[in-house]
Amino acid sequence: MKNDLVNRYIYAVTKRLPNNMKDDVASELSGLIEDMLTERCGEVVPTEKDICIVLNEIGSPNELYEKYDVDGKKCLIGSPYYSTYKLVLKIVLVCVAFGMTLSALIIQITTPNAIWYENVLSWFSMLWFGLISAFAFVTLIFAVFYHKGINIGNEFDLNNLPAVPNKKQVLSKKESIFEIAILILFFVIFITAPQIFGAIVDSPTRIIPIFNVDVIKGTWYIILLFTAMGVIREIIKLLEGRYNKRVMIATIITNIFSAISAFWWMSNDKIMNQEFILSVSALFAKEGNFISNIFANFQYFFLGVILFALVLDTINCIVKSK
Repeated sequence: MKNDLVNRYIYAVTKRLPNNMKDDVASELSGLIEDMLTERCGEVVPTEKDICIVLNEIGSPNELYEKYDVDGKKCLIGSPYYSTYKLVLKIVLVCVAFGMTLSALIIQITTPNAIWYENVLSWFSMLWFGLISAFAFVTLIFAVFYHKGINIGNEFDLNNLPAVPNKKQVLSKKESIFEIAILILFFVIFITAPQIFGAIVDSPTRIIPIFNVDVIKGTWYIILLFTAMGVIREIIKLLEGRYNKRVMIATIITNIFSAISAFWWMSNDKIMNQEFILSVSALFAKEGNFISNIFANFQYFFLGVILFALVLDTINCIVKSK
């Protein structure tokens, strides 16, 4: 039946279910509600009060979600977080494994004197440590959400059911998954093999790292903070499924912390490899001062790009959350 309250109720139940289940569950609930209203009202058109009574008899959206989410009770982290926890955990573990493997291969290729079996042993130990750390990181985030209470609709109140979002308000699950994957890959590669980001020179042919490798590895905690803020922001988006006030507040807070960590990280004068700055600046000297100045101040240019992206993301979220 077509009724705004019924539509909002069904949306609250189905919004975190897998896509292949949503339509079937929505159809089943719609039929159940219609049958109960027919039984209650007969041929009389149901009033808003009748609909409220029927929906309260069925139960809260969270209770129904738990019934349809068959895996929800098989994990320490319970409903409605568990399905999103599984998704994020898979993404993070795959990206950590891929990033570390890619870094190990590139290091082996770019280091001619490297002993391959020593690199394999090093890769295996780092991979094992990385996967355990990633598992602990994701589990800790969701454990805090579950036990400390990130309110995503646990309390049942028909008057406060959110409206069914329009297309502009719906958050793309694919975009959030992509963002998490990029953040994890960025973190893993920057921590394990920052030297792969560099410029190739011809005399002799080699790669000059953009960043000071020792300084990058020594500031891992700042990169971790930046990555964690981004992952938390995208997790909240996955949990909510739509732009709303909670997503807006989470985005503002995490982006502020991301900006602080980026400024803290890039304001370190020793973070850039001076050899890279001198080599590239000399290479583009003939092209004019503009390009040379960009590379001479690359860390501030990079910081500006990061801050611009964070501000743009924040403004976009505020506009769409209204």
